[in-house]
Order: sequence, then structure tokens, then C-alpha cells
Amino acid sequence: MKGKIWLCILLFAALASIPFLVPHCGWVALFAFIPLLRFADLASEGKVRRKGWWVYLAFLLFNTATTFWINWISIPGAFAAISLNSLQMWAIFMVFLWSRKYFKGGLSYILLITMWIAWERIYQDIEISWPWLILGNSLATSPRLAQWYEYTGFLGGSLWIWLSNIFLYESYRNFGRPGDKYALRRRFALILTSLLLLAVPTAVSLVIYNHYQETDNPLEVVAVQPNIDSYTEKHGGLSQEVQDAAMLSLVRSRITDSTRYVITPETYTFQFNLDCPQTNVTYNGIEELLQDYPQSSFILGAITYRLFPSKAVAPYNARPVGSQWYCSYNTAMMIDTTGMRNFYHKSKLVPAVEILPYQRYLGFLGKVFELFGGSMSSYGVSDDVNNLTDRDGGQVGVMICYESIYGEYYRRTAKYGAGFTAVITNDGWWGDTPGYRQHFRFAKLRAIETRRDVVHVANTGISGFINQRGDVQQRTGWWEPTAIRGTVNLNYKKTCYTTYGDVTGRLCSFLFLLLLLALLVRKITSK
Repeated sequence: MKGKIWLCILLFAALASIPFLVPHCGWVALFAFIPLLRFADLASEGKVRRKGWWVYLAFLLFNTATTFWINWISIPGAFAAISLNSLQMWAIFMVFLWSRKYFKGGLSYILLITMWIAWERIYQDIEISWPWLILGNSLATSPRLAQWYEYTGFLGGSLWIWLSNIFLYESYRNFGRPGDKYALRRRFALILTSLLLLAVPTAVSLVIYNHYQETDNPLEVVAVQPNIDSYTEKHGGLSQEVQDAAMLSLVRSRITDSTRYVITPETYTFQFNLDCPQTNVTYNGIEELLQDYPQSSFILGAITYRLFPSKAVAPYNARPVGSQWYCSYNTAMMIDTTGMRNFYHKSKLVPAVEILPYQRYLGFLGKVFELFGGSMSSYGVSDDVNNLTDRDGGQVGVMICYESIYGEYYRRTAKYGAGFTAVITNDGWWGDTPGYRQHFRFAKLRAIETRRDVVHVANTGISGFINQRGDVQQRTGWWEPTAIRGTVNLNYKKTCYTTYGDVTGRLCSFLFLLLLLALLVRKITSK
């Protein structure tokens, strides 16, 4: 029996990891959870001891295989992210196993699906979040199968994955069992439903893909990949002047009189005073370049700050410096020949690195986080998505770093009027690992959900142009200092998902609460 248990656990971890690691294998997610569902039956039959430990091991192996690369930034941080994310998945599955004592038929499965999707939805909004492994993101390696995300968003993918796994497993479990005509009808219905679940969304997606016509409204953009080592060069190894000279040289090698935007990665420059930009050397170099190309606008990623005369007018996360208070931000800004036009502060911050979660209430834990390589305080944030607007009124949506995996938040760039979206990031922190590849692939799903071209601009990793169908038009290589010039097609039509948001998540959250209430009533009345 222990051999069967090990087979279930290891097979699940391998199959669930493949869609996140292997190109063109998103479809594997449609049956990846079958071994774990088989384990659930073994546990319900009383053949498994310490089932909670086995479930946790399964999710721990899955999380480790797909996101082990976090340890490049911080080993304690990686341990916390992987173990805590696994713990949340474990809790959901354990509630599912417990519910099977009280729910008969398919109710326990419905509880599992709705509970999982409700968790993925909530994970988009809390300060301690790591939604990298949302199941809908599995299809990032097979974006042609996810074209209907423009209607449902990524949680529609999570729903499809769970339904496919459950019906396929039930078809397998009932196949070959003796029974009367009703059992045969049930078996036939399960097999037919499984086939339809696999075939219909796939066929619909391929039809949408083959018939989608991208808007013909071209705009020339230059994306800059400076390729500055995040560990040895970016923070003190090279002066900002040397970095700027290399970056501006790359820009001049690609910019033309038709270039509308030049885009750099996040945190390209530091110590940028938002109230006095002329004191920043990078800003002055950009202004000088724009004198030769006045038709262009520059989107710059920077660590910025603001000074406040007193604590009373400063944000809650500001820190004292002399007689003043200052607050730091991870910022994207629009610069043209008239100066700095507007900016957006990153709002989905990396827990413990960029934000001390719930600092208003847990500020005393700052020193503890610092011991583990984290932040004692938090960056300031924008209240909402703030598209960058140029002098002609054109809007560019900007997502900074891993904000692009928050699909519900990302869609607001299109809802608020952006014609295309730039994802600016510094994927060099993760080394040559699956991390930067996964990040680039997730942008394909965001392009499909909003039907907006995406310009993905990384310090190093992958920079590239992705069209409205999720196709990569061109891309850079790893560890390559370069700039690429490409064309984006502006689109202002709003998809169903852009307009109405996460309907799938809201509906599943409502059903989960009803089922949880029913489960508690069953638990009480069973006594």
C-alpha cells in the first residue's frame, strides 16, 4: 500500500509541475490531479495513515519543483513562500477529505472546486500573497487553449482544470465495474462528459484563435534590456552614469523618428526625487536624448522617494530622516520634452521584500523580517491602477514586476483606457532558472484576457512583444544587453473579462460559503 501512496504523491507532483516548466504542455494540467484524487479515495477507505502529512508532502513537492528559484533571492524567503503556499493548498484539500464524511455524491467535489477558486480569488487581494501557481496560469505554456480567457479570465482556466480532472478520474474509477443498467448509464454519462469537457473548450479556443483579427492601429516601441547584474553591478558595482551611458547607447541604436515610446525595466535608476527630478542623473540623460527625438516619450522604471515635513502629513509607512519623513516607491513614470508628465507606484508588493505585511498592525515585526533578509518597512503604493498618459492623450498601462500575475488587477489597465500594456520587471534576481520564463509566459494570458498587446521589458531574462492572441512576435535571449524595436497595435475595445471582471471567482466564492454552511449543519446534525 505504501508503494501506491508514494506513486500517487510523486506522480501528482510531477504532472502538476510540467505545465509550469515545459513549453506547450499546459494541457497536462487537465489530468494532473488524478493521482491526488486517487489518494483521496485510498484515504477515505482508511488505508492511509497520517494522511495529512502525505497531502502536505504532495503540495510541497509541487511548489518546490515549480518555484524553487526563489532561493536565488533569499533562502529563508523561499522556505517561507514554498512552505506557506503548500500549507494553504493542504488546508483546502484536507477540508475536502473531511467533507466526504458528510457529503455524498458530487457535493464534496463541488466544495473542493469552489473552495479552491475562492482561495485563488482572495489571494489576489491580500497583502501576504503569492498567486504564482494559480491553476489557470498552467495554460500559459499553451495559450492557444486559453483564448476564451477573454470571457472568464484565468479563474475560468482553474475551473476547467478541476472539472476535467474530476470527471476523468470518476470515469476511470467507474470503468469496468460490474453493475446494472443504471451503473452503465452513469459510466457512459461520465465518459461522455469527460470527452466534452476536453473537446469543447479546446475547439472553442482554437476557433477564436484562428478567427481573431487584431486591430490595425500600429505604434512603434523600443524596449531596452540593459542586462545589469542585479547582485554585482546594479547595487554599487557600476556607477549610475556608466549604466546610463550603456542604456542610452542601446536606445540610440534602435530609436527612429517614428518611435512613440522607449521603455526601460523596473528599478532602472535610484534616488529619484519625485518633487525635484532634475537632481537625478538618469532623468537628465533622458531629457538630453529626447531633444533629438521630441516625438518620443520615455517610460522609466525607478526607485523614487518623497520628503514630508512631518509625520502628520506623511504616509503611515514613511520613515524619519533628520527633521523630515520620507517614503520610497517602486515607480514607473512617463517623461517627454515637457518633463515628467505622470507616474504610477507599484501596488502589488512582494511580501517581506517590498512590504511589511499589515504594517499598520504588525510594525513591531520589522526587525524580525530584517533578520531574514526582508524589509523593515514598506514601499508606498498607488491607490489604484494609474495608466501613464502622454502629451497627446495616449494611455499606456504599466504593470511593475509580478503585478502581471494578478489578472483581476491587471485587467484594469484596459478598463481604464490603455491601448496596450507594458510589463516592466527585473527578472535578473532569479538567475537562469524557470522563474523568468514563467513570468514572460504569464503575460501571454494577460494579453488574451484584455486583448491588448504586451511589451515585456526585463533588465535581463526575456524582453519581447506579445500580440493580442498571446503570440510572441519577437523576444530577446537570456543575459543579453540589447534593445529591440517592435510594433504594437493599439486596441480600445473591452473584452467581457475586462468589463465585468472575475465573475467565475465571485460565483464560486458564493457557492463555497453556501456549501461550507451546509457542511457545518451536517456536522452538527450528525451528532
